[in-house]
Amino acid sequence: MMEWRCFSRRGLQVNADLTSSDPSNSARPALHTMVFDSLQEMIAVIDQTGSIVDVNTAWIKFGVENGQSSDYAWMGKNYLKALTASHANGDVLAGEAANGILAVVNDQRASFLFEYPCHSPDEKRWFMMIVTRLKPDTMRLFAISHHNITKRKLAEEQAEYLAMHDSLTGLANRRCFNLTLGRQFRRSMREQTPISLIAVDVDHFKDYNDECGHIAGDDCLAQVSQAMLAFCRRPDDLAARIGGDEFAVLLGNTDMAFSWSLAEAIVRSIDDLGIVYGDSKQITITAGVASFVPHPLDSNDYLLHEADKALYRAKEAGRNRAVRAGSSEG
Repeated sequence: MMEWRCFSRRGLQVNADLTSSDPSNSARPALHTMVFDSLQEMIAVIDQTGSIVDVNTAWIKFGVENGQSSDYAWMGKNYLKALTASHANGDVLAGEAANGILAVVNDQRASFLFEYPCHSPDEKRWFMMIVTRLKPDTMRLFAISHHNITKRKLAEEQAEYLAMHDSLTGLANRRCFNLTLGRQFRRSMREQTPISLIAVDVDHFKDYNDECGHIAGDDCLAQVSQAMLAFCRRPDDLAARIGGDEFAVLLGNTDMAFSWSLAEAIVRSIDDLGIVYGDSKQITITAGVASFVPHPLDSNDYLLHEADKALYRAKEAGRNRAVRAGSSEG
């Protein structure tokens, strides 16, 4: 059976005595039915027990598109019971929807709005459920409409992505890095697990940019970024462009031994890119690695400071290498 929020219910058309009691308005029921079935929103009408008394064409069509039979008789099926059953099977959103509908049915609120995902195998989809009571109030009937808000949600996702990512490299930007570092740091402190940071600079990038031009410079940074990103394989790993030719790799629940070996592998991978300029110069990177288990008096600034100090020592030692915090040599 499909998820509750992707259901379609086929019911009867709204009866004339539910739309107009004035004989002079005999054309109104047919007009209302026409409008009802022309709306793109999926609409069902339920009574105070949750039983469906009517649905529109859009509701039926959506059900067919999602595997329901076009002639399935949904008249009299209980929408609230379907939600409750889905909630019992672990669907938290179904429980929230049921509670919202009951609040309107029990006159605890005038309406209920609820956004939820309803993704298909082929596409992401989001809908907004709106529950309102029909007029006149004595009818005790309630309209449940589902509005497709996918375009808005995708636009919001895109805007959020652009706000959190560097447009040139596709890596996380400084804002995303700061937010993630704070979240990872708090979790490491709470769970008493190590957190690691690899601070990275591209060696002599200004010389490369001056000699080869900004377009080549941008391409160079993009190549370096993708090489770094290849080492971020776990959900909590984050590669970020901090600014200019400065990068960072944040590693949650990772000790010094692993993060330093990863930093060395990243350094080698950039060297293997073979980005050369001038007579014999080549693009390389230098990395500083810091790792520790946070305690209540620590801050994420300490992790940043230690990684930067290690990076500075690596530059003093000759660049194109990774140095651990507290050590002048690897």
